[in-house]
Amino acid sequence: MSDMRVVVSASTAGARSNISSILTKTGKLVIGETDNGAGTLRLIQSLQPDVAVIDIDSAPGLSIVKMLEDDGQIGIVLIGSHSRREQQGKLVSGFILKPVTEATLVTAVEFAAAGQNRLQKMADELAKMKNTLETRKLVERAKGILMETLGVSEPEAYRRIQQQSMNKRVSLKRIAEAVITAHEFQ
Repeated sequence: MSDMRVVVSASTAGARSNISSILTKTGKLVIGETDNGAGTLRLIQSLQPDVAVIDIDSAPGLSIVKMLEDDGQIGIVLIGSHSRREQQGKLVSGFILKPVTEATLVTAVEFAAAGQNRLQKMADELAKMKNTLETRKLVERAKGILMETLGVSEPEAYRRIQQQSMNKRVSLKRIAEAVITAHEFQ
């Protein structure tokens, strides 16, 4: 993933430089560095990276993780001098103990990005499925209205909704909503 965009947050310039140089050397694009919690959040919100690498040995590091958990839009890799498993949330993709090596950092960042990519695909699929279900419910309701008001069969009611959708070049969902709305105003 050479086009992976990463934000690095560490309290010391040396740690930020070390992490950034490893990532850059291995083809990752470090799009921002910061040394504090507020700066990290601003960078993430404005630059929308794929992964955030956060040194949690400082208190702001832990508060950033809690805030990012609510958003869930990026992969998170934590770096610390000792494991703080109780501080890690469900969306943390990786934890690296110091000292950071190239192999562990690159592996963790790539896993974080891949995991986030999978989560995004699942969220997209879920949204698509919800929309399909909502459309089906509306079409069923509209068919019922047409069957009742026009005295037509179910296949004929569906055919009429489908025909209007094609004639008007709008989705079945919009036609079904129109039928339901028109019926409610009668």
